[in-house]
Amino acid sequence: MDYLANAKTQLLLPNVSSWLVSGLCVCIALVLHILSRRRKLLVRLPGPPSESHFKEIVGTDGLGFQEHVFSAYGPTVKLDGAWGEEFLFTLDPTATHSVLVKDKTKFGRAEGSTLMMRSVFGGGLLGLKGEEHRVHRKLLNPVFTMKYLREHANFHGYRESGVKNELDKAGTSSKELDVFPWATVAALELIGEAGLGYSFNSFSGERNEYNEAAKSVTQMFSRLTPIIKILPYIYRIGTSSFRRWVMQHIPSRIVQQLLLAVNIQNQMAGEVLQARQALLSSGVDLSSEAGRGRDIMTLLMKANEAEGSEFHIDHQEMIGHMNVFIFAGHETTSTAVTRILEVLANHPRIQIQLREELRQYFEEHTNDTHHDGLLELPFLDGVVREVLRLHGPVSLISRVCEEDTTIPLQYPIDTPSGKVTSIPVKKGTRVIMSVAISNRYDRIWGERSHEFWPERWIGHKIEDVTQPGAHLPGVYSSM
Repeated sequence: MDYLANAKTQLLLPNVSSWLVSGLCVCIALVLHILSRRRKLLVRLPGPPSESHFKEIVGTDGLGFQEHVFSAYGPTVKLDGAWGEEFLFTLDPTATHSVLVKDKTKFGRAEGSTLMMRSVFGGGLLGLKGEEHRVHRKLLNPVFTMKYLREHANFHGYRESGVKNELDKAGTSSKELDVFPWATVAALELIGEAGLGYSFNSFSGERNEYNEAAKSVTQMFSRLTPIIKILPYIYRIGTSSFRRWVMQHIPSRIVQQLLLAVNIQNQMAGEVLQARQALLSSGVDLSSEAGRGRDIMTLLMKANEAEGSEFHIDHQEMIGHMNVFIFAGHETTSTAVTRILEVLANHPRIQIQLREELRQYFEEHTNDTHHDGLLELPFLDGVVREVLRLHGPVSLISRVCEEDTTIPLQYPIDTPSGKVTSIPVKKGTRVIMSVAISNRYDRIWGERSHEFWPERWIGHKIEDVTQPGAHLPGVYSSM
């Protein structure tokens, strides 16, 4: 069934009454939002002149603005959000460790973001909080281990011919090649097989509606920040069916396009899930199927059916997990791969050195290339870590304080009332951590903090690479 063609016929502007009712609901939500968000910090901190800074943080020159703020006002500052909100903006490693690791139960994702994830994707880890999140994460923990990655490390063999054929077509000419579409296709295939037990057939050139819907959702999601802010207040109005009606009639073309794309994605995900369940119930050998019976969704289905299992994930939650795996995985992976290739193209010496290391490895392991062997290549490891340090797919992490607490600092702040070594924060305070600038901060990484230098990682632990006392939350957590 052509869901995309069918969906396009449904994309009609709401009638006048729909606009009025949904507009009224949005206005009520905005008023509630304004009244409840006038949160001030308990301590006077340095920061730029009062205005809404959120657009500047995430705008096209967001990194430039962040570097300016931290350079001018210090590693922990006060910034202003919309409608009088003040929030904490920091790159302090001790503060980051406190929020994300040590006291993580006191800080959660913003309610609006969680509700948007649940509304758009139907569930998944990014749409869950508290005990629900803990239960689902416990079920999924086995697939976030090195053992699971080893089992799927040879999936590239299924699809490598697709990328190779495209590169062969380009020949040896000096023309520029756009590798991002290929990286996106490869990442989507890997996530489809390892995560869903499904092949998008991306290299075949055939049109795949699930593929197109998934990419559309990813592209449109970033344009919904204003809706995310008021979503918690819309969810407090009326019944669930009424709220769903309001969302369907919000007078925004991007919202309506997103809802249609999500509907297509959910329908296709449901078909994939149903087909996988039928295969599992039939008892056939899944080793020749996509995912080889070791994909995430098949493992979840088996856990659901296990006798005496204390966990159960329903059909809609399964679809939510499928959608979130695609959303969270394929764009970040393809962006990282493309960035690595770009950096290598701009650093020919490093490219030659890495190629030589890989050439030697594959000559010595012609028939037994394996995951652990690649991880033991020191220069490859250094290149990957260094690119992720300087160009990580995630530049900001945001959390909201869920109970009154205190955030310790590694770098004290000078304020009008004296030196501050910790910051008291009350419930509802937003804390935004700049991963990108923290990864370039000279007080953490030394004089060569802005330099692409893979050798810094070779033969060293994280505490050797960073400056004395610069305690980061973990080896890869800064990335």
